[in-house]
Amino acid sequence: MKRLPVENLGFVEIGGVGEMIYRAVRFPEYIPDYDQDSEIIKPIFTGGHAPQSGTDTSLTGQELLVSLCNLYGKLNNPDSTESISDAVWDWCRNNIHPYVIDNLYEILESENFAHIIYMDLIKDEATFYVKQFIKDLCNLGTMFELYFALRRLKNYGEVDYARNLYYEGRICDSLAFLERYRQYEDDEEYKANILENYNNHVSQVIDMFPDFRMRLKLDKKTGKVMYGADIQSVFDICWYTFSRMVADVAPPVDEDLKYFESQGSILSCLACGKYFVRHSSRQLYCDSWDCQAERNRKNRRASYARKKAVEVENKE
Repeated sequence: MKRLPVENLGFVEIGGVGEMIYRAVRFPEYIPDYDQDSEIIKPIFTGGHAPQSGTDTSLTGQELLVSLCNLYGKLNNPDSTESISDAVWDWCRNNIHPYVIDNLYEILESENFAHIIYMDLIKDEATFYVKQFIKDLCNLGTMFELYFALRRLKNYGEVDYARNLYYEGRICDSLAFLERYRQYEDDEEYKANILENYNNHVSQVIDMFPDFRMRLKLDKKTGKVMYGADIQSVFDICWYTFSRMVADVAPPVDEDLKYFESQGSILSCLACGKYFVRHSSRQLYCDSWDCQAERNRKNRRASYARKKAVEVENKE
């Protein structure tokens, strides 16, 4: 689908919500701090190291969704000891600013604002509570775990994700919607009973989605008024992306400009277990060096085994 030359999320001619080109704000650095007894994350910048803003055409909702769900999985591991505020701080440094995206974008892009003069205003606007970030992260992460488990069971017959769905996590407990099927020890019986109630579970997923606020926006570059979604946080972007995955009739997912073809589905890496966006029909591992090394080792072992099997067959 052709990418629309607009900054905002708009409706396309067929009546669905169009693909997005995301506004993004990036600060050069952050510092963890406290507001009374609550942990906060504050951006810091100078005249020489200014925040960056613009329309990020390389940013896709799926990559953000994968990144946040992997952060959730890491922090919610019951054995995790990593500092929560440090993990949130690190995510912001390596991705984009998570909150008040449109407001910050308008301030930074306005000719009437000089970022160094309005430094305090921008810092105050961009400062956020770690507790709020973790709450939003848990809402997204637990829901995606449920949906992922249901889809893997229905489409691939895999029951492990569903059986292991519920656990008492470090930052929140996962969803217990499938616990009533734990009585079925046989995998086929377990799968059959969940599939019998599959539509009910999909309805549970749908009911827990937040509403999308739509409003009129002016695209200053084209001068056109657009009817679009109000995107104020990375979680808004991820929920919208997630909704397009759940919907049977929806616009295509965001095109990754690093690839000629549209992105594929989100899978769990066979080596590390983290989510990743699939870029080819045969990809089963994420792009990390360790996981690619494991893939190569496994391929070599499989090739050696096939070679030995042929040698044995020829001797016979």
